[in-house]
Amino acid sequence: MGLPYNELQICLCNANPFLDRVKKNSCVNICSSTGREWQCGDGSSAPAGELCVFTNQCGSSSDERQGSSEKCDFETDLCKPLQEVSLHSGWIRRNGNSGVGPPYSDHNGNDTTYFLSLSSEMRLSSATLRSKVLLPTDEERVCQITFQYWISQSGVLMVGLQKHSEDAIENIWDDSGELQNQWKAKTITVNSTENFEVIFHGMVENQRQNVTVAIDDVSFSEGCSLASGKNTYFLGNCSFSLLFALIRRETQRRERHMEWGHGLTTAKQFLFSKAETYKICFVKKCFFFFFFNFLDHLVCLEANDSVLYRSAYLNSSMCHCSSKICHFQFQYSMADNSVLKAVLYTNQEEYVLWENNITTNKEWDKAYIQIPTGLEKLKLTLKGTIQSRTGFICLNNIQFVDIARSEPSAFSSVEEFTCTNGKSTEPGSSCVFYPDCSDNSDEDPGACSNYTICNFDTDFCGWKTLNTSDTKWNIMKEGIDDAIFKVFHYELFQQVRFWYWLSQDSQLSVFRTALNGSLEKMCDILGLPEMEWTKASIQVDSAAGNLSFQIIFQATIRAANASVAIDNISITKECEVENISLSAIKSENKASVCDFERDNCGWFETANADGFDWIRSSSSSLEPAFQQQAPPQDHTYNKSEGHFMFILKNSSSISQVAQLRSPKFRQTGSNCTMSFWYYNYGQSVGAAEMQLLVDGLDEPTVLWRVYYDQGNQWLKSVIQLGRLSHPFQFSLNKISLGFYDGVSAIDDITFENCALPPPALSCEGPNWFWCRDTKACISRLLVCDLVDDCGDGSDEDKCNPDLQCDFENGLCNWAQDTEDDFDWIRIQGPTPTLNTGPLKDHTTGTSLGHYLYMESSEPQEFEDKAVLLSPLFNPTYNRTCIFRFHYHMSGKQVYTLSVFQRTMSNTKGILLWYKYGNQGGKWIRQTLYISSSKPFQILVKGTVGDGFSGDIGLDDMSFLDCAVYNGSLPTISTTLSGTSSPITLPLNNCTENEFVCRASGNCIRMIQKCDFRPDCSDQSDESDCAKEICNFEDNTQCGWYQPALEEISETDSITKIFKWELGSGAKLYPGEEEHCPSTDHTKNTEEGVYLFADSSNGEYGHTADIATPVISFTGPKCKITFWNHMNGSTIGSLEVLCKTGNKTSTLWTQSGSQGPKWNRAEVFLGIRSDFQVIFRAKRGVSYMGDVAVDDITFEDCSPLLIPDRPCTLDEFTCANKYCIPKDQLCDFVNDCADNSDENSAICSASIGRCDFEFDFCDWKQEENDDFDWHLRISSTTKLGTGPAADHTLQEVSGHYIFIKSSILQFPGQKARISSSVLSRMNKKCKIFFYYHMYGAHVGSLIVYQMTMSKREKILLILTGNQGNFWQNKALNLVGDGKEDFQVIFEGIVGTDLKGGIALDDITLSRECLPSQEFLPDTPILLFSGSCSHGYWQCQNGKCYRPEQSCDFEDNCGDNTDESECGTSCTFENGRCGWQNSLADSFDWVLGAGSPQSLRPPRDHTLGNRTGQFLYLEATAIGLKNQKAHVRSSRWKESSRSCVLSFWYFKSSKATGCIQVLIKTDDGTVKIWSDSGSVSDEWSKVELHLGKLRNFEVIFEGIRTRDLGGGAALDDIEFNNCSTAGENPRECPAFTDFVCSNEDCIESQLVCDYKPDCEDLSDEADCSYYTSIPGSCNFETQEQEWTTVCGLTQDPGDDFDWNVSSGSVTGKMSPDTDHTPGRGQHFLYVNSTAQEEGSRARVITTKFFPASLGVCRVRFWFWMFASRQTGVLKVYSVEEHGMDILMWSSSKNEENKWMYANVVLSSNAPFRVAFEVEVGQSEPTEFALDDISFTPGCVDGGPSIPHPPTCSSDQFPCAYVQQCLPLNAKCDGAEDCLDGSDEINCPTVTPTTMSSSSCKPTEFLCPSKGCMPALLKCDGVPDCLLNEDEIGCRKLISLH
Repeated sequence: MGLPYNELQICLCNANPFLDRVKKNSCVNICSSTGREWQCGDGSSAPAGELCVFTNQCGSSSDERQGSSEKCDFETDLCKPLQEVSLHSGWIRRNGNSGVGPPYSDHNGNDTTYFLSLSSEMRLSSATLRSKVLLPTDEERVCQITFQYWISQSGVLMVGLQKHSEDAIENIWDDSGELQNQWKAKTITVNSTENFEVIFHGMVENQRQNVTVAIDDVSFSEGCSLASGKNTYFLGNCSFSLLFALIRRETQRRERHMEWGHGLTTAKQFLFSKAETYKICFVKKCFFFFFFNFLDHLVCLEANDSVLYRSAYLNSSMCHCSSKICHFQFQYSMADNSVLKAVLYTNQEEYVLWENNITTNKEWDKAYIQIPTGLEKLKLTLKGTIQSRTGFICLNNIQFVDIARSEPSAFSSVEEFTCTNGKSTEPGSSCVFYPDCSDNSDEDPGACSNYTICNFDTDFCGWKTLNTSDTKWNIMKEGIDDAIFKVFHYELFQQVRFWYWLSQDSQLSVFRTALNGSLEKMCDILGLPEMEWTKASIQVDSAAGNLSFQIIFQATIRAANASVAIDNISITKECEVENISLSAIKSENKASVCDFERDNCGWFETANADGFDWIRSSSSSLEPAFQQQAPPQDHTYNKSEGHFMFILKNSSSISQVAQLRSPKFRQTGSNCTMSFWYYNYGQSVGAAEMQLLVDGLDEPTVLWRVYYDQGNQWLKSVIQLGRLSHPFQFSLNKISLGFYDGVSAIDDITFENCALPPPALSCEGPNWFWCRDTKACISRLLVCDLVDDCGDGSDEDKCNPDLQCDFENGLCNWAQDTEDDFDWIRIQGPTPTLNTGPLKDHTTGTSLGHYLYMESSEPQEFEDKAVLLSPLFNPTYNRTCIFRFHYHMSGKQVYTLSVFQRTMSNTKGILLWYKYGNQGGKWIRQTLYISSSKPFQILVKGTVGDGFSGDIGLDDMSFLDCAVYNGSLPTISTTLSGTSSPITLPLNNCTENEFVCRASGNCIRMIQKCDFRPDCSDQSDESDCAKEICNFEDNTQCGWYQPALEEISETDSITKIFKWELGSGAKLYPGEEEHCPSTDHTKNTEEGVYLFADSSNGEYGHTADIATPVISFTGPKCKITFWNHMNGSTIGSLEVLCKTGNKTSTLWTQSGSQGPKWNRAEVFLGIRSDFQVIFRAKRGVSYMGDVAVDDITFEDCSPLLIPDRPCTLDEFTCANKYCIPKDQLCDFVNDCADNSDENSAICSASIGRCDFEFDFCDWKQEENDDFDWHLRISSTTKLGTGPAADHTLQEVSGHYIFIKSSILQFPGQKARISSSVLSRMNKKCKIFFYYHMYGAHVGSLIVYQMTMSKREKILLILTGNQGNFWQNKALNLVGDGKEDFQVIFEGIVGTDLKGGIALDDITLSRECLPSQEFLPDTPILLFSGSCSHGYWQCQNGKCYRPEQSCDFEDNCGDNTDESECGTSCTFENGRCGWQNSLADSFDWVLGAGSPQSLRPPRDHTLGNRTGQFLYLEATAIGLKNQKAHVRSSRWKESSRSCVLSFWYFKSSKATGCIQVLIKTDDGTVKIWSDSGSVSDEWSKVELHLGKLRNFEVIFEGIRTRDLGGGAALDDIEFNNCSTAGENPRECPAFTDFVCSNEDCIESQLVCDYKPDCEDLSDEADCSYYTSIPGSCNFETQEQEWTTVCGLTQDPGDDFDWNVSSGSVTGKMSPDTDHTPGRGQHFLYVNSTAQEEGSRARVITTKFFPASLGVCRVRFWFWMFASRQTGVLKVYSVEEHGMDILMWSSSKNEENKWMYANVVLSSNAPFRVAFEVEVGQSEPTEFALDDISFTPGCVDGGPSIPHPPTCSSDQFPCAYVQQCLPLNAKCDGAEDCLDGSDEINCPTVTPTTMSSSSCKPTEFLCPSKGCMPALLKCDGVPDCLLNEDEIGCRKLISLH
């Protein structure tokens, strides 16, 4: 058979069921069918399934069988039985080191040998491998195939058998991965009576990662014989060679032409495969296509020297186009300098249909060419030309498509899709869940946003299962049956496209049913033996007319194991969902995400060829040289294998641009946002910018910018897109000027809420709007708001322009206020200041749109205001006017935006709404509901913050249900005050300061009037006062009155004023019971009377006050209780206020609905004078909510009466002789009425006591909880979110600690505070505290003990609402005697956002004992760094003692010991130890100058804007008189010439003042305050501090208006403050003792048996101290010690104290006494015979006078070293009342006397008791020695100096009243009775020994000479008079 040499004619018709679904997208044929034969182009025929090659036969026609025993290990190539032509795309030959994924070795564990694998990382999810044709088998020739295989999860491997006479493939084996992730061997025996092929088919789920199917070592037994001969249709190289023989013949004939060749991409093998024909059901028509597929082999044209600039031709046979639409398409890949043309030959004419010379960058592109209509016969030629040595052209998948159809065309409504790289796809191929574009852009979520698609990954997407009696459709990974449907709206011509999978004995039918009831079958598809996913397209023509319709899929199964599945349904964009509600399935607006894991999602680089480009990659796949330019991990998976887009720089051009362009999107909905994660890291990484490119607009819109290095991390950005109605793209740009160095990357791009609202069949109700064209149903609130929410603009049609303004053409009818500080500015694009303000408007979403903004830069200053005025509006009457606007508040220093409503033209009106601070870089919609009975106006006010980055934007302001008012607003007018008439009084002699009793004329003090105690016989002093109990049942207001009503003139009507009235349930109108009490609280009847504020009058925000007459005086327990009723949807608030003079403070608040019930409330008043109680109701937004109160009671409010009796042992005696229970001592309540029970001198000894006014005291935040308790004041709270006042001060400025639910604290999270450790010996210890728990779901409060081993003992659990008032609790704390413990307060957050849990005024009773430390037997020298024990290390390596810090002397030489004390400071390098108080609501902040704020424009030190200083921060919320403190550490002592200087700045707009305070042990004193004058300049202050001891310097900033700020400090300096070298020496206090060397020590340290002067002079003359009754060293010289010492045994104790010595007491007592000199005796108890808890007490015999803080007892004590030791206590014992515990200890150290110095205080004369309480389990011993009292104890106040005991020519003995001649000192004989004349005598030549005689590592002990320096301050006295321990702080180092 001949063939013209210039034509290539191929016809192949066969169905291959194992082609993937890309290849099964159409029915193909160029042969016409005649029965079971196919008619070829030249008229010849061939059996179906055979190849018609019109050439000569193959070279050999031998039928000889070729036996083989062949093994295929894939090391070099396929083996002989496997044909390389059948190696399906997807299989790759690789080894374990390829990096593709598992497996990582072959089945022998070798990672370098090769195998075949199919991976989910590839695009295709299935692949096949065919054998060559094998001969039949018989008993002699058994064919066995053995192979190794690997299957991971979600992988399948099947082996099929296809016989020569059958098209069907028989599945003979399969495995779905039961044995996963490991190699396994398999042998299969094949039996066939005819020629056959074996097919390996692998499938993976490419939605998952690392899914792999692999095969290796495929071997065929000798019984598997290859077939050969001309009748076999797999001819291997033979048929392809014959084909190319023609081409070579053509080449030889045309020497200017070159040849096309076939080859793999990696190996140049010339192979050829058959083309195939398919038939598919397509709207009851059958269309045929020519499909020429090289099955992963390609036709390639490659360059060599002989073919440059020559052309090669690939010709088709004559084709026939019987329809009006014929297409020619193919895939191609080509390099630069290559040209490919598609040429049409028809009627001897030549037309170039298509031409390309652009490289495809080694990617496959698709060419899609439509054949001109009217051509019945045509021939196509592909012409390739190579123009360079690197050129090549490859072809694959050549198709000719002839669609014979009836009108209308199935494709007439389907547009071809243009890929982002400019290439086109065939019509209808986009959005079908399979990529046809090489860049996947045809499947991008943005490209498919208007398609109705469903992949059944999560739900049915609106498709609904029909209810039938048969089985139902189910979402499965495999298999669905029954029927599902969805409703669509008909438009033009449409297609339904889907993928189906049918088994044998199954059928899938597709129906269309219209809503008018008609039903039409569209297609039937029958199941075939081969089960493959196949794509189908069904036309929906116009026969149904313009009606909505449903698509129904019906599955029919005819066998038990049959199945039907459908997936990836795609509706072309002409089909739109009509009403998703018919499906009864809620539509979810899912996010579209691009994570770059598979491809670049259509994003591409547009600025190529500059070596600076965005590319898609992963870190692991980059060469090492480029890995530094990419993130180490992606964001999606945080793995190095994860993909992202990043900028690769491989060139150093001067100007380089990287532009990452998105695919084009059609439109977005109004709530659309785009988010992404970005990387911008490196010193020279530069800036990046995301731009919006909208079709039709020349200028891009900047959406996002990032500047410079953002750290080595992924960061998230969210961009607000809003409604975009025109097609658009994004461009991510970065410019390099040649020095780019960094990492720029993007990942995880997400679009959310970008779809238009879905259509609906109906849209009923007044609150909804039905869009005209899109049929969406949207909220009525979205109508006429200047935003196209419908998508067709119908919601913005017919809107009143007077009620809306988008600022595109000016301010509309809004106006700038003339009374503000500056104006709003109309602008396009971004504001002038970086990092603040919008980048675009809200209306258009582009830089061309206009909006208003408030400029916060110069000349504006802090708190300057810009006000925008709306037009005037009519009263709303019974309706509500709705105000919508969009605002933008982005910037670090954004301050406030607020909206007011006013009805008077000269007022700012009432606040409707406000927002403070940075709200993020987005436009935010706000809706306000406005009611007004009068014409009104809206004011929008922006306020400038503390800096220039505070721009605020406004846009799209609109009103709904409002009417413009044409008049003008009135101005506010003044009111008249009321008058009162005088009362006639009887004759009297009372003064004006006295009250006249009306009946008798008697006189009483005015303070006795209205004090809740009748002092007149007729009780007239209480008649015009607040009633103690008021239930309103007498229809009066019980003396309460409304001040506002008294100011209204008689001519004014008060009927419409919001005010308090008497009411009852019987008077309610129908419906009012929902928001007003139907019964009172007193009687619980409808007739009962209560007081209520009628919200049917007045307007939103109006207040009504009702007040008591002035109350003159109340007692310490006074409180007011009442019942309140607050119910209703718009209820306002209720407050209880206290007014004293012109000051009004809030005591209690409550807001919001509390439910239809009466609730009890309690407000503590305490001692107050000349005050009023006010109930204030605030009206809500409507009448739906009246505030009511009933049963107001003043409890225990009368002043105290002092009882004429002594106090009991369980009571504390107040200074005024009033008796209170002992548990009320030091409880932060003035129970005594003279505050003597709260005196700091008495209460300072209490442990765990805290009012939280300054900090947390001894309470600690736990570290292992979820969050912390917060120190807070009520002034920082919103109404109703916590206590209105603290408990301590009953003021809004008082502090407490608080937790609540918030966005930062979630329900169930816990916060804990813990006490200091308490002793296990506690028996009578109690804890008292006040708590406030208010809110329906406020959470829980748990109090428990926790031992040191973490054992818990719960003491209290409170859960839920406990009432809106402070309550107290007392809990017993009992130790177990074994372990010390702590008290824990645990707060658990509830769900109530308004309420919270508060604690205040925690107190431990006086009986509570702290834990004491048990130290080991022998002293251990512990070291801190290189310094010895007791020393701290300087930064320069030197050492200093802790007591040397904060003394104004640089002991280190580098100022380490002074640097953090709050010392001299310029603030350029930090705060120098100046610390803020934790109790303050605002702080002193370290910062630099700012000309736009109230701060100084520059610092004082450097005089520039970079210098640092401290300034008062400005806060958005605050109250007048709030304070901020910054303080130094505690300085030890200053010189008399000490001067403090500093510079301060105060702005002319400052809202506060500065004061300087000095805090000492005696209290806090103000030493300076600014004069109030301001100059906007730095001013210097110098303050003479003089001689001070133990003091702090505090700078105090005080608010004088609502907000703080405007003050600053700099260059604080202490001058001449060191006491070193001071001459003459001056003591800080006149009571100080002056040592002989002129050093000063505190008088309390004199004669305490411990030398504090370095010359020991403070212990030289102590006879006066030892003579004070109670002072004793127990050296009584055989006299009765009780008499000599002035002590007595307590007859009420259990055993006694005794005097003894170390030689008598034994091992558990001191070895020696403590007294210097001849001392031998001490006071001692032995508890051997005692029980635990037994007490021994000794008491002074004489009373000391009452005193507070001036009397001290000093003593030395010893305890036996044991963990079970008892407790030593010191009490002050009054004649009557309780004993007051002043000190306790169980601290013990082996063989050590320990020192105690205890302050004694009492309101009455007192004695002092020393008491021992026996410990547990083992004998314990205690000793006392050297007890001494200070002279202040005898004097009852500061003592005067006493004259010396001896004359100047005599020597005074130390502790006895005895004078000796001077020469008796140190003469070797003890002349003093106490031996003190010989105890300070040096043993080595005292006249020549000096400190310089000792080595640097030694210390001079005057009595012993040089000693090792390590012995100084080691806690053990080594010198006779303890000189080595003088001035040492008792420290325990645990380093």
